[in-house]
Amino acid sequence: MKKFCAILFSFVLVLIIALPVAAEGESSTLADNAPSLTAPAAYVVNLDTNIVVYEKNSETPLSAASLTKLMTTLLLLENYQDQLDSISLTAPSYVYDLIWEQSTNASSADIRRGETQSLRNLLYAMLLPSGNEAAYIVADYMGGGSIDNFVAMMNDEAKAVGCTGTTFVDPCGLNPNNITTARDAYLILRALTAYDVFSTVVGTPSYDMGTNDRYTTPGTYIIQTTDKLITNS
Repeated sequence: MKKFCAILFSFVLVLIIALPVAAEGESSTLADNAPSLTAPAAYVVNLDTNIVVYEKNSETPLSAASLTKLMTTLLLLENYQDQLDSISLTAPSYVYDLIWEQSTNASSADIRRGETQSLRNLLYAMLLPSGNEAAYIVADYMGGGSIDNFVAMMNDEAKAVGCTGTTFVDPCGLNPNNITTARDAYLILRALTAYDVFSTVVGTPSYDMGTNDRYTTPGTYIIQTTDKLITNS
C-alpha cells in the first residue's frame, strides 16, 4: 500500500492533477467514487502487482517540460551514484548562453558561471528548484563537452527503459520539442526508484548547498523544493 501511495503522489506531481471533474478517455480500476482528473493525461501503477489502476490518454505525446530532468537524473545516477561527493564540476560559461537563448525566466538554483559544485549538489539543484543550469552542467560533463552527445544518451536510455513516445532535445526541458507520454514518464520514474538517493532527494523540503565565494557563511545557500506536497504550502 505504501508503494502504491508513493507512485500515486508522484503522478499527482508529474501530471499536475487539478480539481476533480468528469473526464473522457479514462480507464480505471479505482473505486467508483475516485476523483476524475482535469490533467490531459495520467498513468498510475500499483508497484506491488504491476497492475495499471488508472490511465487517461497515457500514450498521448505531450511536452515533457521539466520532467526531462528525470532522464538527466537517471543517467547521472546510473553512472555516478557512488561518486556524488567525490566528483565536482565547474559550470561552463556557454551553458548559460544556451539557457538564455531558450528562456529569459528559466528556473535556477543560483549556480553562477565558473562556480564549482559536487554531483550531489547538482542532483539536489535539478530536483528541488528544477535548476536548468544544473542539468546543463551535468550534460556538459557526461557528454564530454557536447550537449548533443548527452541528448543522444538520453534518447538511447529512453528506448532502453521501454519508452515509445519520448524524444529529448535538451537536458532540462526548456525546449518545447522535448516530448513524452504519461506511460513513458512512469517508466523513467520506475527506473529511478532503483536508487535510494532519488527517493531521499525528492522527499527533501530544503537543502544546504554549502559555501562558496559568494556564500561564505554556512546555512546561507539554501535551495527549496517546489513540491507543494512536501512543503504543504
